[in-house]
This record gives sequence, structure tokens and C-alpha cells, in this order.
Amino acid sequence: LMDWNAIYPGPEEPTAEQLAAYVSDPLWDELNRWICEAYSLTPKYAYSRCSMGRGWNVKYRAGSRALCTLYPTPGAFVCLVAAPAQAEALLPTLSAYTRELWNSAKPMNSVRWLSLEVSSPQVLEDVKALLLLKQKPKHAGQA
Repeated sequence: LMDWNAIYPGPEEPTAEQLAAYVSDPLWDELNRWICEAYSLTPKYAYSRCSMGRGWNVKYRAGSRALCTLYPTPGAFVCLVAAPAQAEALLPTLSAYTRELWNSAKPMNSVRWLSLEVSSPQVLEDVKALLLLKQKPKHAGQA
């Protein structure tokens, strides 16, 4: 499979459709749609030269605050979220995978940076729960 970075090296921004086709995972579409609807946000595409996540990524910002960043890979994607300390209370309701990530992440300024590979509907629900804790949605009915 071709590297994302090779297909879209920048500065040409990929479309939402191209990103969805590249990831080709229904969870990608579901999470993007949910964030856009719940928070009335539009995604910002950013090109990263960082060696860890080189290539295009999708950032969601609520005002000046970063909500999360999505890193597309073929057939999968990672959601990077800075989970606040209050997320500790959610742990019993989250998947074993997410709990393990939380426990292995070192707190920095009372947040833990979680790089969640969204590979199951359960992890998708974990991401939603963390985002809802971080930032209240614009529309109460979306939660």
C-alpha cells in the first residue's frame, strides 16, 4: 500500500472524500460526522512534517482549544486526545484498551495524551466519552 505521505505530499490538501477512501473504515466517517454535528465544527486539515505522524492529519478545535487530532492510515486511524484528570472517573466504563493507555500515559499539566487507535466501535465510544468530558457539545441532543 502506498504511503499517505507519498499520495498526498502537500501542499495540495486532500478532500474529505479522499481521506475517507484512504482510511476506508466506517468508524472514520462516523467519528468525523459525530464531532462535526455535536460541536458544530469543521475539520482543519494540517500537513505534519513530524516524523511520528508525517503527512496530513485532521484537527478539530473548539475556539482556541484543541479537541482532538485524527491521524489517517490505510484501513485504520489514530485519535490523539488530551484527556483531563477528570477522565479517571470514566475509566470503569471504558474499554480495557483505553484504560491501559490511560494507565501507561504520564500526566503532564493534569492531562494525559492518549493516542487511541480507533479499531472497534467500543474504542469509538471511548473517544466520544473523552471528548464530551473535555468539551460540552453545542447541541445537548447529540450526547
